[in-house]
Amino acid sequence: MKKQSKKLLATFLGFQLLIIAPIIAQSVTSPEGEPIAAVQSELVIDSLHTQEPPGTPPGDTMVATYYSKRFHGRKTASGERYDHNALTCAHKTLPFQTILKVTNPKTGQSVTVRVNDRGPFTRGRDIDLSYAAAKEIGLLAAGVAPVEVIFVPEEVTDPLLVQR
Repeated sequence: MKKQSKKLLATFLGFQLLIIAPIIAQSVTSPEGEPIAAVQSELVIDSLHTQEPPGTPPGDTMVATYYSKRFHGRKTASGERYDHNALTCAHKTLPFQTILKVTNPKTGQSVTVRVNDRGPFTRGRDIDLSYAAAKEIGLLAAGVAPVEVIFVPEEVTDPLLVQR
């Protein structure tokens, strides 16, 4: 008799979930009380299929470091070879080929980089810049420093426009 009761309870709860879940899904709102846009929900669903992180790429302060010259010529996670003269970077989750504008707030200098590797793997660090990118924003002396990172949309193709 116990097994039949458990099965009956499980069936009842399953039907309740089928009835209530669509109602809850329609009434989901953001923390500000605004309904979540269909575009945002499509983005999350799409990210589940492509295994890219949902949401918008960074637009805040991150702790940056740079690759030393000894990594020059080694393969990156994207399959291309690391070139210490190229303006590239490593990020743990952003998709490869994502373009970022990195600014050193102490010097005011900016550089546009492309994500082509994974890392950094040291606790407390968020982005690894190539040697050339670090040199361009004055990060070589410090080694590790907070930087401001802004996502550059795909529509902007001229790097000279981004650096202004």
